[in-house]
Amino acid sequence: MESNKWIDKILPLANKFAGQRHIAAIRDGFITLIPATIIASFWVLINNLVLNPDNGLLKMVDGIEKWQAVGNQVYNATLGIMALLIAFTIGYKLAQSYKEDGLLGGVMGLISFVTCLPATVVLTDVTGKEVTAGGVLTQTLTSSTGMFLAIIAALIGVTLLSKFGKIEALKIKMPEAVPPSIAKSFNILIPAFLVTLIFAVIEVVIVIVFNTNIPDLITKFFQAPLVGSFQSLGGILLYVFLCNLLWAFGLHGTFILGSIGEPIMLTAIQQNMDALKAGQELPNIVTKPFIDCFAWMGGGGVLICLVIALFIGSKRADYRAMNKVGVVPSIFNVSEPIMFGLPVVFNPILAIPLIVTPLVTTTIAYFATSLGWIAKTSVLIPWTTPPIISGFLATNGDWRASVLQIILIAIGVCIYLPFVWITNREKY
Repeated sequence: MESNKWIDKILPLANKFAGQRHIAAIRDGFITLIPATIIASFWVLINNLVLNPDNGLLKMVDGIEKWQAVGNQVYNATLGIMALLIAFTIGYKLAQSYKEDGLLGGVMGLISFVTCLPATVVLTDVTGKEVTAGGVLTQTLTSSTGMFLAIIAALIGVTLLSKFGKIEALKIKMPEAVPPSIAKSFNILIPAFLVTLIFAVIEVVIVIVFNTNIPDLITKFFQAPLVGSFQSLGGILLYVFLCNLLWAFGLHGTFILGSIGEPIMLTAIQQNMDALKAGQELPNIVTKPFIDCFAWMGGGGVLICLVIALFIGSKRADYRAMNKVGVVPSIFNVSEPIMFGLPVVFNPILAIPLIVTPLVTTTIAYFATSLGWIAKTSVLIPWTTPPIISGFLATNGDWRASVLQIILIAIGVCIYLPFVWITNREKY
């Protein structure tokens, strides 16, 4: 009874957090760009697994590396400008949440981000000589390293635009004969001017006073610590624990906390992809595909293991019938049929392995990666990619990752089985 009262209190708070306009805008902004990120990841995989002249599948073909230019073009137009794209999509979604024009919000999100970027950058030419260039947007600014600033700038810029836009004194009234679309543009003119002025003044002041720029400050004090916290075993285990603890109480943990965790892990995977493309060592262990491949196999709680354990050890007719319904979705990492149909949520017996199993699989995968037993993830694959296949693809074709997934599933089944047997005794 006390547990139900606690759930009744925490459920509205969790739902309120997940539905908070800024959190939702980040989540929906990234969801909009999923096709672009998957397409780019596909070409990274092709370039390195198939077209690589050193160890690709077609390395024996003369001049095969020239065709890598196709994938590079796609990469430059997708992940290479991901910060610009995310500034637009978050601005668009946030503006809609304020009941404002989404297109204007997307444009303002993009403008806010670019206004924060340095006016000049230092480039190195083919001879190694450094030159200063103005009006240049490099991939250092527009890809993964600029994504965190893009999120902040879009959120602040569109929020300010909405607040200023509600001040009647700042609106330019146009005659009724003027078309509505033009009148709307003039209504937002002064608020947009003020937003850009604020961002521009802040950037210039930082350059003059501190001899640095906003992107460098953001990377140093915010982005690097956040990404770094997820790269520690303790940091990622805390995230996995909280996600599955919420699942145990009927709350969609990966949905609620994903708005915080996924942008950080997407930044990490793009840094790995950039390093792979440049032929450098991959910097990050924990990425979005790492979590998908080793912590969310079958969905939250590594539920593919429960599905197998139920086939092996369950004597309950209701469990076995529900398991037949949920097995196919679970193969594609959709856990809801089993999670809510069995149910696993609000089930004090199955809640224990639901929380423990992902902690165990994540820990083993973390050490296996850090010790070099499997390659680091460097390809962003769809989260619905079935286990075993997903490990191979996400690690750029490392078969050992698939073997590890098989081992982890076996371990997870062993963790779930005793609790499945307990449910048998509970039934009878």
